[in-house]
Amino acid sequence: MNHDKTSLLVRLIGLAVAAAIAVGLQASERASGGADLYGYSLVESPMGPTCGYDYVDLGEDAEVLALRPGHPAAASDDFAAVLPLAEPFEFYQLPNESLVVSSNGYLAAAASLAQEDGADFSNDCRLPARADNAAAVQDRVYVYHDDLRAQAGGHVRHAYFPACPRAAASGEAEPCTVVEWNRFERATALESSQPLRAQAVLYHRSHAIALQYASVDDSRAAQATIGLQGLDGRTARLAGCDLPDRVKPRQAVCFFDPRHRPAGSRRLVAGATAP
Repeated sequence: MNHDKTSLLVRLIGLAVAAAIAVGLQASERASGGADLYGYSLVESPMGPTCGYDYVDLGEDAEVLALRPGHPAAASDDFAAVLPLAEPFEFYQLPNESLVVSSNGYLAAAASLAQEDGADFSNDCRLPARADNAAAVQDRVYVYHDDLRAQAGGHVRHAYFPACPRAAASGEAEPCTVVEWNRFERATALESSQPLRAQAVLYHRSHAIALQYASVDDSRAAQATIGLQGLDGRTARLAGCDLPDRVKPRQAVCFFDPRHRPAGSRRLVAGATAP
């Protein structure tokens, strides 16, 4: 073999090795859930004082969202609505003027139903994962993502508070937006004996997110995803997926932006499923 052929062979082998390493790194990042891409901390009650359960009673301040099918072919129980925010909410450092609220238990960082139709009823384990509804935004807050339906009288409500009734982890007063799913259940042949009543509390200064569960339907979160996903679906912080009793009544699960991480918070909680 002459020198030119040897040099060419060496270059080809080098390119093949580089490609294999690149693929391996991408696979590793995917398998680890992209945990190093941003780094929300995860804390839950009653693990520490930074994430206490303090359900916000929306009372007369709440407005009911007018949910509707996000696209013509959406199933009869897959509804969504655009929620304009009173002030921007930063999610993975990106400010959002509005969110799409899905009846299937999640919030998406989108400004219209053309961007995100809210019809994603099949929850995903091992976040991050590409959403498969027709119009999907990958940056989401999974409060209780499952194939949900509203019971009689069920609705989604929201309210903005200049001083949040639920204290921030810092102890300082800050504004928040609260979105609540009330009287929902997993879509099965039987009605739940008790409905899901859950809320997301979004803090506009610290960018923290508190998920609170006043009651859980009879599925007991056995087929639900709870967590965050951002950076166009390249990173996530998973609290749990398909785990019965992962969330229980009178429990809170909190995510803290790394720029405002409270003392004592951790990236993962003992017993949680790591992304």
